[in-house]
Amino acid sequence: MLRRFEPCSTQQARPSSVWNRRWRRCYCSHSLCSDWHSSWPVAGQRNQRRDLVSNIESRHELIDLTVWTATVLSCLLLTGCNLPHLLLGYPRFWDYTKTRPKDADLVGTYRVLRLRLPRDLIQSVKEREPLIALKSDHTATLTDAPQFDGFGGTLTCRLSGSATWQLDDQINSGWGWSVAFQNYHALTTTLRDECKYENSTWGILILGRHRPYRLYAIVGDPDSDTGVEYERLNR
Repeated sequence: MLRRFEPCSTQQARPSSVWNRRWRRCYCSHSLCSDWHSSWPVAGQRNQRRDLVSNIESRHELIDLTVWTATVLSCLLLTGCNLPHLLLGYPRFWDYTKTRPKDADLVGTYRVLRLRLPRDLIQSVKEREPLIALKSDHTATLTDAPQFDGFGGTLTCRLSGSATWQLDDQINSGWGWSVAFQNYHALTTTLRDECKYENSTWGILILGRHRPYRLYAIVGDPDSDTGVEYERLNR
């Protein structure tokens, strides 16, 4: 049976002031009208709880945003955390090889693709043609591979000789996978200590997420964006 609804009188139901502003008219049935006086305040309390929860969630979002902003600003101010380099520096963060490449995909001869160096060093490196040959038996041949001092300001020597190579994800920790060289034997004997790599192990970064990969030798400070990038021939 359908109930007939009609406007309530002021004496029948008095909604709270909040609900009174929202509702200009109230309706009820003859059998339920007497209960509205008690039910409307309950509904108003539920709405207040909902608003309170919404305000708490908004405050949590504001706190999270504040913490994130403070972290970014702190990172920019600290010398040990170079956020612009992380986002815009070279190599790009998306170019690091995070999964181990197949050894066979790296076999080949690499030549210089790009020199990210001061002009005088670029001219010095270009006086010869540096080459790195990675062979399937994990031996390598280096030809005039340039090496620099710790600050990256001076070309100290050119490596020409044989070595062994293997994949390594620790030698340049945090930069992805690298090719690690060791057991170097120079073609000619040198008296310069900085060119004696016979008992040394050093690495060169692998760039790319798939073949053909590129090689990148960091020069000087990693945050300076200076280095020598190689590409594989006959890709």
